Amino acid sequence: MSWLTDVKSRLDTLASQVQHMDWSAFTSFETDLPQSTTNTASNQSNANKSAENTTQAESLKKQILNQIGAVQAQLNQRIDDAKAALEDVVQHMLPPQLQKAWVAECAQACIDKEIHPELLQTTSVRLGQDICKQEAEFQQKRARHIHRSFAEFIGEPVESIDPRDIPLIGIAGSGGGFRAMVATLGSYRAMHLAGLAQCVTYDAAVSGSSWAIAALHTYANGNPLKVLDSVHEAMKTSMFSTANLSEFITENDGMAKRVFADIAARYLLSAASSSAPIDSQETTNADNLQSASAAESFLGRITDEISWQSKRALDILFPGSTQQSSKPAPLTMDELLSAAKAVFKTVSVPPLSIVDLYGALLFRKLIVQHLKQDDDKGPSLQLDSRWVRLSAQSAAVDQGQLPMPLYTAVRHFIGSDDNDPDKAQLSKYQWFEFSPYEVGSIDHGAWIPSWAFGRPMVDGHEQFKIGEVHFGGILGAASSAFCASVKAMIMEIYMAVPAAVRSAMDPLLDRIEHGTEIAHPIPPYTLYNPFYQIASSTAELAELGSKPLLSLMDAGMDNNLPFAPLLRPERGVDVIVCLDASANIEIMPWFARAEAWASDHGVERWPWGVRPWAADPLRPSKAEAELDQSTLSGTRSVRQSMNKRIRDDNIRCVVFDQPVALSPLPKPKSLPRSVTVLYLPLLPNPNFRNPGFDPETADFCGTFNDKWSSEQVDLLADLASFNMTQEIERIREAVKVAYKRKRAHRLYHEGL
Repeated sequence: MSWLTDVKSRLDTLASQVQHMDWSAFTSFETDLPQSTTNTASNQSNANKSAENTTQAESLKKQILNQIGAVQAQLNQRIDDAKAALEDVVQHMLPPQLQKAWVAECAQACIDKEIHPELLQTTSVRLGQDICKQEAEFQQKRARHIHRSFAEFIGEPVESIDPRDIPLIGIAGSGGGFRAMVATLGSYRAMHLAGLAQCVTYDAAVSGSSWAIAALHTYANGNPLKVLDSVHEAMKTSMFSTANLSEFITENDGMAKRVFADIAARYLLSAASSSAPIDSQETTNADNLQSASAAESFLGRITDEISWQSKRALDILFPGSTQQSSKPAPLTMDELLSAAKAVFKTVSVPPLSIVDLYGALLFRKLIVQHLKQDDDKGPSLQLDSRWVRLSAQSAAVDQGQLPMPLYTAVRHFIGSDDNDPDKAQLSKYQWFEFSPYEVGSIDHGAWIPSWAFGRPMVDGHEQFKIGEVHFGGILGAASSAFCASVKAMIMEIYMAVPAAVRSAMDPLLDRIEHGTEIAHPIPPYTLYNPFYQIASSTAELAELGSKPLLSLMDAGMDNNLPFAPLLRPERGVDVIVCLDASANIEIMPWFARAEAWASDHGVERWPWGVRPWAADPLRPSKAEAELDQSTLSGTRSVRQSMNKRIRDDNIRCVVFDQPVALSPLPKPKSLPRSVTVLYLPLLPNPNFRNPGFDPETADFCGTFNDKWSSEQVDLLADLASFNMTQEIERIREAVKVAYKRKRAHRLYHEGL
């Protein structure tokens, strides 16, 4: 088929040359006679012959182009036939689970009402910085649920504690791939045994720790021991093994359809969009009528389903009150594709990317529960179909039984001119958070219900209904570190080389900084922008809504600790427990960037000037450098003291509960209570059973290594548990102080 394509390419080139050729060269009439030898009559004759020759030349040109066009049409047909034949051969070579029919059945799960009951609901966009109503209710229910556990943890009589005074504790899990996941589980195991986990209100995570939080909030129901048991089995094989994946698809057909449903649906939608006449002037009225009819038919089916469900509910409550009609037939993927073609003229289609597959593989490895069997066979696999939806995690959150999970990602805003170095400061990362209730932008204050995330929206109105975006896609976006900018990739090398080499690299990085900062070699996770063309009174929100697609990537591009969602003033978090499993931990600018974010967003409660490490961040941004200069003057001795406590005194939890520098914000009317930040870095411990084990240097702890032995899982999880247990009394005291400060603050404002 390649020679056909080559001939077609040559013909395309020839046709272009013929189209733009100077055809006056093909006229036989002499036009260069001296002007003095001509007269008026001959001039007229010459003009007539020139016009005639021009007509002949155009006719000749048209004939040649028609002949080329005929050959091109034949070649196109041959190429299409060859492609179809090749595809047919390949399809028959594939196992049944990967053929077209299976893909269509797989995609059907995205519009299955049993899996996606939200298909019967119509969504809307919420604007504002406040937390949603469901979250506000959750905070109250969680406080009542943990009342006794909190009293026991701080050693106070339960009757002496007002639930309003219980500090809101948020866990901040870092990125770091599978190292961060295992370490987070080890820390959570120790917190669970000590009673601290039962007092937590929010589980926030970046990248790798998201996987631990996801498992805790799905099949494990908050039990880290259950997750570790599954991880022991899941980590024995690589999730990128084609043999392992093929075996999973072949032997677990129904489960595989749940795992890969979103990819299959997006693939079919992409195919539908390529056949839809997007922005084409050749679209006929018949095309428009057919598309409108398809959309109306699909929406009509949804309406019929809602009507049937309503009548059924009334009949259950009041038997015989309605004349029950027969249940509508299930919606089909063909109906969805027909409806999709009706809107693809105005809404772009999200492209499939490597992140989609990556997310599905993560879901298969970490959310599909792996249960060890007694015999030598591999683990048995279990999957509750609810867990394909993030919104399903609200079941335990609704009653305050578990903390609220907060998954994170960032959007890279590059500014209005990608090529203008003067506008490099416009390039920044904007934080998005995913909770069981809402998905949206922290920076813009724009939100959509989690169950509606994934639907195409225009001006706040959904274009058609499709199931909630697959939770695997969210996990993929939240941990897509490989979508980093060129600058971030260079910085990985920069941090790994000696200081002398860094000095030599600095001039080069200064020259190429802006260009490398905005370039992402691997495209990020892209889906419909729920805020497309949303009415807005701010330029920032208008910019967010200017594009039909939304691209999100690993929040570790900006900060490897999820300070942003936990520092939102309207959320009111009082204690942040940072579990930092980052690589190159001592030179990471996470606190400097958190401080810059707090300054930009007016977070008065940040403990200004605090840093756990004495080393200055490598190559800080201009804004970070200016903020450091204004807030860190005179604090170096404090930073050196903190560094000494961690390294020399074997302290594995540093408490920051007071600012050590002046706030860059305008002076508040009343002195705010500082957020208490507890920082627990993943470091070796000389008192651990294996004192020589250092996660920083152990090969198996590499960020992207996904194949671990059970002994390796235990070693890292045990170290994280050991460090947490060693520091639990320091943590207990810090939480108790936060409680007393919150109580005193309430009593003061109540005048008591």
